[in-house]
Amino acid sequence: MDTIDLRLLLGVADGLDCPVLAGRLGLSETAVRKRLRRLAGSAGVSCLHRTGTEYHLTDQGQAALGSVSQATAAAETIAALIGVDVVAMRHVRLVTSVAATGSISGAARRLGLPQPAVSAQLTRTERRWGTLFDRTPRGVSASPLLVQLLPHLQKLEKEMSRLSGTTMADDTTIVPDGLTVASEFGFTGLVDALRDGGLANVRQHVVTIPGPNWTPAMLAADICVYADLPLAGLATPAGWDTIVAFEDPAYVLLPKDAGADRTTIALRELAEHDWLTGPAGTRNQRSVLAVCRAAGFVPRIRFTALNGPSGRHILKDGVAVALTTATLVPPGELHTVRLAEDLRVALTVAWRRGGPAAPTAAWLARWLRDRHVGQLAERRPDLLAALRADPSRWPGYAPT
Repeated sequence: MDTIDLRLLLGVADGLDCPVLAGRLGLSETAVRKRLRRLAGSAGVSCLHRTGTEYHLTDQGQAALGSVSQATAAAETIAALIGVDVVAMRHVRLVTSVAATGSISGAARRLGLPQPAVSAQLTRTERRWGTLFDRTPRGVSASPLLVQLLPHLQKLEKEMSRLSGTTMADDTTIVPDGLTVASEFGFTGLVDALRDGGLANVRQHVVTIPGPNWTPAMLAADICVYADLPLAGLATPAGWDTIVAFEDPAYVLLPKDAGADRTTIALRELAEHDWLTGPAGTRNQRSVLAVCRAAGFVPRIRFTALNGPSGRHILKDGVAVALTTATLVPPGELHTVRLAEDLRVALTVAWRRGGPAAPTAAWLARWLRDRHVGQLAERRPDLLAALRADPSRWPGYAPT
């Protein structure tokens, strides 16, 4: 549980609905609903119950409001002192354990964790919060900042201990440290979201995937993110599991005078056009060749510079067609039409089976899906509505 959950409970007590709560907390309505469902459905005696789309405090929730209010006040004081929005309890317990034992080794014994893990987590916490301890040969001592924080940290921990088991499952899950994510694309905010959520301390490497196989950087990573293209998907190596974060329908970029009044177009109708693809041997070119051959023709590939200024110039001039997806359509006046064939690009998350990365990979897939739905809602609301209207073919777009 974190400060957002506490403020949600107080907001429900004040009778606020999801849109108002979302605006007050700076979250999306989807994120607010997910948190409320988690609070209402947690183990133990829940503080919330749900009736239709509305949430109300249970008798237990009413009784817990005193602790919720005091914990919220302490958390908001801590947040103001260190300049963060959310105070995670795992960070609070870590800091109070080090302060109480006077050493990292003592905190490790108290928390039941390896000393290197505690040391690494404390370093990350101080990176966010500021210097909390002065290191000495005999252990650690409280910095001036921690002297200010400690009474509020102890108050928050005390009140949260009272709430434990009455609101939701506690967040003591040990998260992996030092995971590596190898990604075919750069996703703004992903690494920060993983770190700030306390899910993992990750490093992200953006890699090029030129052919049919995983690159060495992918094989060396803990988690991989890549696009599976129509008829040119990547084979998953042994020992890895995968999940599809979302699927995107295929579109074609056309000259302005081609298919101006069309809502869909079949691949076979593009047989006489020149094509723009990625360089020879890339998955993009292999996919274009495969899907066109399946439609009964060999595409006339004249240009192989899909990304970058030259590719955009070719598309803008309308001298070639190219395949794309709903959210990868370049901005501007380029003319796009959805393909009649059911071709999809699947953004895939893979992780090492049996390792510590599975929970982080599952969270990453949800983050990517939510981000993608948000992009569609902003840039292609018509398409999002159409996908949601056909849940049998596009189950991943059902409203949450």
